[in-house]
Amino acid sequence: MASPNDGHLCNGIPVDHRLKCFLASAKQKHSHGVGKHADIIETFGNTMFRDNGTTPTKHEVGFAAWLAKPDITGGLVIALQQPAKSQVFTANVEWVRDECNTLAYLDKSLAFINGPGGLKTTSVFDAFPFITEQISSKELSNEAKLAYNTFLSMVEAKKPEVLFACWRIHGQDGLSFSGKGPGKTNQVHSLRFPNGHVVRVVNGFHPSYIANYCPNESCFRRLFDMELCKALCELNTTWQEEDWMNDLRRTCQERTLQLMKEKGRDGEQLNTEPGRELRGTKANNTAKKYKAYTKSFDNGLKSLKQIFDHMVSSVYTSQSSWDLYKFFVFDQNTSEGICDALLAVSEAMRQFAPGNSMPESALVELGKYTSQQTLKFVKDDIPDLVQHQRGLYKNLWSNRYLASTSRGLKQSIEKITIRFFEDLTKSFSESSTGWKYTPDLAHDAFKELAVSFEDALGREYDNRQKAVTASAANGVAILSASLYTLSISSSQSTASATPAANTTPARSSSSNGWKRNVTETINVVPQWELLHLRSVRSLVRQLPKPQQEKGHDAFTDYFK
Repeated sequence: MASPNDGHLCNGIPVDHRLKCFLASAKQKHSHGVGKHADIIETFGNTMFRDNGTTPTKHEVGFAAWLAKPDITGGLVIALQQPAKSQVFTANVEWVRDECNTLAYLDKSLAFINGPGGLKTTSVFDAFPFITEQISSKELSNEAKLAYNTFLSMVEAKKPEVLFACWRIHGQDGLSFSGKGPGKTNQVHSLRFPNGHVVRVVNGFHPSYIANYCPNESCFRRLFDMELCKALCELNTTWQEEDWMNDLRRTCQERTLQLMKEKGRDGEQLNTEPGRELRGTKANNTAKKYKAYTKSFDNGLKSLKQIFDHMVSSVYTSQSSWDLYKFFVFDQNTSEGICDALLAVSEAMRQFAPGNSMPESALVELGKYTSQQTLKFVKDDIPDLVQHQRGLYKNLWSNRYLASTSRGLKQSIEKITIRFFEDLTKSFSESSTGWKYTPDLAHDAFKELAVSFEDALGREYDNRQKAVTASAANGVAILSASLYTLSISSSQSTASATPAANTTPARSSSSNGWKRNVTETINVVPQWELLHLRSVRSLVRQLPKPQQEKGHDAFTDYFK
C-alpha cells in the first residue's frame, strides 16, 4: 500500500540528512553533440562470436544499445561489469530492466537523485559487454579483450565529463575506468584519451552488492546514494568532501570485512554458476537471506529501545539539542538502526504483494517474527521502561510529555516517538484468539519514523551550521574592528598591522572538508596496448582501512 512518505525514500530508506544539500546540484548534463556509442555497441553485438560459439541475440543487442543511450555526448556514464548469465532478454526493454534486481535498483536511485528519467536519461555501459563467463583475475581472454576495447571505444565516443565506476575485476586493477570497491577512496582521478578528452572517474561499487547480496544492510544503500550523488555533482563541480562522508566509507569497509568473515569462512559460495551472477541473481537459500533480515530487525529494534531508554534518563533532561544530535549521530548511529528495521519490515510486506498467492515460507516467517517483536516492544518493553503495567496503552508515552517545554531537536524527538508509539499500538488489537496485527499500519509507522527522524536531524544540523557560520562572521567583524581601532591609535608603521591579513578563519589543511579531491591526469591505456598492460602506480589515495586476514573468497573477489 502506498504511503505519503514513499516519495521521501530512496530505494526504501531516507538519504542521509547531510546529503540533501547536494541533491539540487546532482543533475545530469549533456552537450549538444551526437554520440556514436550506441552504434558501436550494436555493431559489436551484431558481429561478435563468443568463445563458446554463441552470439548475442537481437534482443540482447537491442537492450545493450538502450542502456547506452541517450546517444548524446557529454554528461555522466555509469560503468557496470557485464550482463548476468541468467538474464532473459525480450523486446520490452523496461520489462528486462525491472526483472533485473541490479538495474531496477539503479533506476530507482537515479530517479530519486537525478530526476524521474532514471536509466532513460543516463548512459550505462558494461565494461565487458555480452560476456557472460567469469572474467579471469589473471589474464583476459580474447573475447574479454575485444569486449573491453569496445567499452573503451564507447567511452571515447560518448566523451563524458564524469564516469561512475561500479565494477572491478580482482587482480586486474590496471584496467582503466575500474572502481576500487565500496568506500575504498574519496579521490576523483582523471583519465585522458589519445584524442585529448579527459574523463573524471568517481569510485563506486556494483549495485548488485545491495540488490542481491546485502539488501538488508542500510549502510551500503546510503553509501551508494552518496557516491552516485557525488558523480552527478561532479558534472557541475559542486561536490565538496566532508568528514562524515569518510566516516560512512569506513563504516562500510568494516561491515564488508565482517560480512566476508561471516559468509566466506564457512565456504559458502555466492555464485553457483561458473559465469558471473551479479546482475539478476536470485538467492538460492532464502532461509539465510531472511535470517539476515531478522538480525537487521533485531539491531534496529535495539536502536529504537536506546532512543526510549535515553529519553527517560537524567542525561536527556539536561542535554542540549546539539548534544542530543551528537548522541544519535556519532555515539549510536541511530539512523542506521531505524533504516535496518524499516528494510526488514518492508521485505516482510512483500508477502502481501499483488499476485503473490504463494509467498515464500521464509518471507512469511520473517513477517511473523517482526510482528511478534514489535508487539513485545509496545506491550512489554515500553511499559517496563516507565514502570507501568504491561499491555497496550496508546497514550502511555505521550502522557510523559504533556507539560514538556523542550525545544529544537528534543521537541521533535518527543513528537516523533509519541506518534511512532501510538501508530504501532494502533496496528494491534486484541481478539478472542490472541492479538490481531495490521501489517500496513506498522509498515507506515516505521516509514514515518525513519523519514521524520532524518528530517529532525537535518533541521538540527542546518541550524548548527548557520549558528557556526554566523558566530565565525561575527568574530571576524569584531576582530577587524578592534584591529582598525588599534591601527588608528597606534603610531606604528603598516608592518605592525600585517597580522590582520591572516585573521579570517580557514579550514585546517588536514581536513577533508571543502576539497574536491582531484588527482593528476593519467592517460588511458590505448586499445592496441591492451595485450601488454603495464603495472601503473596507484591513481588514488587510499583511505585508511581496517586490518584483514590474508586470502580471498568469492565474496572478496567481487566486492573487496
